[in-house]
Parts: sequence; C-alpha cells; structure tokens
Amino acid sequence: MENTSFGAAILKSCFSAAVAAPSIHNTQPWRFRLDSDTVTFQVCAAPERGMRQADPTGRALLLSVGACVFNLRVALAHFGWSPVTHSLPSPEDPGLLATVWAAELTARTGEELGFDLYEAIWRRHSSRFPFSDRPLPVSVCDELRAVARAEGAWLHFSEGVETTRLLRMTAEAERRNRLHADRAARAGTGCTGIWNRRPTRVCRERPWGRRTPGRGSCCATSPHSDIPKSSPRGPSRRTRSSPC
Repeated sequence: MENTSFGAAILKSCFSAAVAAPSIHNTQPWRFRLDSDTVTFQVCAAPERGMRQADPTGRALLLSVGACVFNLRVALAHFGWSPVTHSLPSPEDPGLLATVWAAELTARTGEELGFDLYEAIWRRHSSRFPFSDRPLPVSVCDELRAVARAEGAWLHFSEGVETTRLLRMTAEAERRNRLHADRAARAGTGCTGIWNRRPTRVCRERPWGRRTPGRGSCCATSPHSDIPKSSPRGPSRRTRSSPC
C-alpha cells in the first residue's frame, strides 16, 4: 500500500499499531509527541503507569516501550515510509526513550524490516495456555535468529540442563518475591532515571480512539498522549517544547 502524503488517517493507524504492542500487565507505559513538520515521533516512558513493585528496575517498562517502538516502525514501513530510529537520543532526558523519523516514501512497502508484519499486529494476543512439548522446527529457529541479528540482538535457544536451570532460577525468584514483597518494593526506591522522573503535566489529554474490541482494556491509542485529536485537516502543526 503506497501513499504520497502523511495524513490524519495514516497517523492514526500508526499510533493504533504502536499501542497494540504487548506491555507488562497491559499497563501501556508510554506516551507520544509528534513533530508534524518533520514527521518525527517521540516515544517517552510514562513512569506513573509502571509497576514499581513488580518491576523495580524498570526493565519490563523498557521492554514494553521497545515493543511499542517496533510496532510503530512496522506501521510506517507498511505505509511505504522509511523509519529512522534513534534510541535514547537525549542523555539529559532519560524518559525520552526513542525518536522515530518517517524519512521518506519508498517504492517498497513493509520491506524496511525484511517483511511486512503489519497484519500480524492485529492477530497478536495474549495466551494463558501452557506451552506444549513440541519442538520448534529448525528452519523457524534459524529465521528467528536471523531476525534478531538484524535488530542488533542475539537469540539463544536453551536446551536440556540449561533449560532446567533457568526454570529452577525463575521459580526461586518468584518464591522470594512472594515471601519478601516489601524488599522488591524497596529495591526500586534507589533507582535513578525513569522511576525518579516526575510525570509532566499534559495540557490537553484526549484519547485518540475508542476501546478496541477484543483487546482487553487498552485503548486504540494511548490516553497519555500529548498529541491533539485527529481531524479532517490533519494533525496539528504545533510542536510542544516541554519534555514528554
């Protein structure tokens, strides 16, 4: 699907895709700002939506926002734009986790990431069913490793003794958290960066969309966005200079 302009409809679709990302307990700990002149998205942490006790170091919050940024990149690529991403672009503002710039229209749609995953965004959902014992095909494992390398990551599949050790460590960590819940809460009090940032007062808080059917309690876009509601005239041209 190729487009020649970045209108309100595409903008809304990109944000809807971004907030459809998985997050810790569906907290959606992110907020957005948009520079509509350069079509640059700023993706910020929303620490007030995080879970300090379950996630005292903010690691799960960062993973959640990372999934959100990936979905945004997938959506931009799907609509024919080349997304340019910068992680942690401002050392002075640790809450600004990424910027994504829609650099230019390309002749290819969805191929910036190797393949178009846009439709898969809407099929993804949480599953509470237990894992089966059926091993993944070797071809699937190889493909997943290749995709991880393309994203600058390393994927390792544990087997045998290593898997047993990881499961034992996970069970012990969960047991300690249950027995010493107050210790997990105190662990986050000394952390700097995300947890110590005071949430910025948003001048205009408007949800971008309504509740998405069949997707739990999440909205079509983040209710903590600092972006004006879409209109037939397109997004607002004003860019706020305050931090996210």
